[in-house]
Amino acid sequence: MVVDVGRLARMDGPISAGADLAGRVLGGRYELLAPIGTGGMAVVWQARDDVLARTVAVKIVATEPGDHRIRREAQAAAALSHPNIAQVHDYGEFRTAGHICSYVVMELVEGGTLAERLASGPLNPRSAMRVCAEIAGALAAAHAAGLVHRDIKPANVMLGATGAKVVDFGIAAVTAPSGTGDLDPEVLGTPAYLAPERLTDDAVEPASDVYALGVVLYRLLSGQSPWTTENTTQMLSNHIYVEPAPLPPVPGVPDFVTDLCERCLRKDPSDRPSAREAAILLGLGAEAAPPATEPQRRPRWGLVLAAAASVIAAGATGWLLLPGDAEAPAALDSSSGPPTTTAGPAAVSGSAQPSRPAPVSRRTAPPAAAPGVTAVRTTTAIPATTTATATTTAAPGGPVAVPTTPASPPATVAPEPVTRSFSSTAGTIDATCPSPRTAEIVSYEPRKPFRVESASGVAVTFKHGKETVTMTVTCEAGEPALSTT
Repeated sequence: MVVDVGRLARMDGPISAGADLAGRVLGGRYELLAPIGTGGMAVVWQARDDVLARTVAVKIVATEPGDHRIRREAQAAAALSHPNIAQVHDYGEFRTAGHICSYVVMELVEGGTLAERLASGPLNPRSAMRVCAEIAGALAAAHAAGLVHRDIKPANVMLGATGAKVVDFGIAAVTAPSGTGDLDPEVLGTPAYLAPERLTDDAVEPASDVYALGVVLYRLLSGQSPWTTENTTQMLSNHIYVEPAPLPPVPGVPDFVTDLCERCLRKDPSDRPSAREAAILLGLGAEAAPPATEPQRRPRWGLVLAAAASVIAAGATGWLLLPGDAEAPAALDSSSGPPTTTAGPAAVSGSAQPSRPAPVSRRTAPPAAAPGVTAVRTTTAIPATTTATATTTAAPGGPVAVPTTPASPPATVAPEPVTRSFSSTAGTIDATCPSPRTAEIVSYEPRKPFRVESASGVAVTFKHGKETVTMTVTCEAGEPALSTT
């Protein structure tokens, strides 16, 4: 399909509806106070709800007579209930200057936008992954309800006291297959975040939101766009024809998050991960990353996975992907080899004490797996050899001879990585832990009638019809652990 990207690039101006409406009361209750933003084909006003005595946001869109699209979409958006989505309260229509305008009344989120935050400086990797995890959680809830946002960008993400909130769901679209409509000028005002299919097709699909999320994630982690462009026309062409530059290495960002970003930006919508998978992986990445100004704390993977699974299933992510009260890790004995006796005029205080034996694994069975999942341990760890020796310490007085028991050096054979197999109704996976904190899926296989929807180094999503099952692995004490959602 040949696309006139020059024509698309010129379709980026907001409408003038609502330019002279200050003081007007809509629907007998919403008094327009001042415009607070424009974008696409709409103007957003701060307004006073005289009935409930609260401040709200009112988005005004010019429509054609008999066009009920905005009303249908507002009705669908109003059904969404999620802590990372600004709520839709009301819908109405009015006439001004010979135009019929639709308006959507939405929650007014106190706080600046993500775009404003970026203008003041870059986010640290942990905050960037956390914000994107919350955006992905909001998208997952919308997609589960059959709604696609279509305009994910930093300007449509508010950073409030309770976390990120995605705004502008009031003019989102109900999912629709290709060939059911025209190219939509509403989203053509933000070319930097447009998925290729939005420029070449009229399909409305969740994968387009995931593409925009990938652009946001890339910009937050690298501080730049995935493409080098000089103008809007070139940007639109790049979305369709040019592969994005690889995400540069970022300290504190796990490889599976880098891989996720790359998959989000793939040209083929079917190759992109779901918003739900993105929310889980970004939540894990944010928990693993060190805080910007605090000592690194031990990730509580069990809490993170349980929270992510329950929250996404219930349509709520919020801030609980990053518990702020994580306990510091217990002190580890980092000494290697047995203590040695001090030569020369060293003295001993007290009696000789044996050294602390090396830790020996006493686990006889793997930890309990998630409900409905069977786990089989296929490799066991090799226990370390224990020894006993005497120690010496300096003390006043002359040297005192202390008998010691010769000790053999500890075994130097490294333990074999533990591999475990997990099974669910949707499929099976084999996972291992190459290092104590790094999980890896080595193989996977769907069960009929499920198929593999997406796969990464730590998660596999199986799908059958509308049912999806995501199996995610982490490492707990050097052994693979599983969470399913």
